[in-house]
Amino acid sequence: MDWKTKVLEEAARRGAVLARAARDGGVQALNTAREEGAVITAARAARVTALNLPYKELARMCGRTGAAGAIVDGAMGGVQAIRAMSRGDIDAKQAVVHTTAEAGCGFVTSASGTAGTLAVYMVTGAMGPMAIAAGMGASVGSRYVYRKFVGDTLPGAEEATPKEKRERDEGLENIGPTPQED
Repeated sequence: MDWKTKVLEEAARRGAVLARAARDGGVQALNTAREEGAVITAARAARVTALNLPYKELARMCGRTGAAGAIVDGAMGGVQAIRAMSRGDIDAKQAVVHTTAEAGCGFVTSASGTAGTLAVYMVTGAMGPMAIAAGMGASVGSRYVYRKFVGDTLPGAEEATPKEKRERDEGLENIGPTPQED
């Protein structure tokens, strides 16, 4: 019998003693808990359980999705930086900063979204709408916090009107019909 099994069996034995004492009376249960050392044993059992969680696998999954997010967002940031450079809005150093900031944002948001989804999955045991919503919430929340820390790395994005933005970004995401101007 390994030490983990011994600790868990001891915690179960002491828990049974506490349950019997609780049945007989609350004060007696507190005294029995002190005498039996049930709090320390319960803490050991919780530690053993926590140490057996698949941390490596979870970190690997979050890291892989974070890397995928960094590649996608970094590529889109690079496209935006090249377009801004061709317009003369930024120089090469600012383009590198923007691309790196976008890649970092992609890593953080993708990894935290995966972590949120996996956390709900581990608690509930089901990959349902709640797990997906938790992942989306973690991703959006981390993007918000990341943007608060890093800020906008392309100058002039907030000053443009919607029509100017559409004209400036023409072709970047022009995949549908455009609204008619009056």
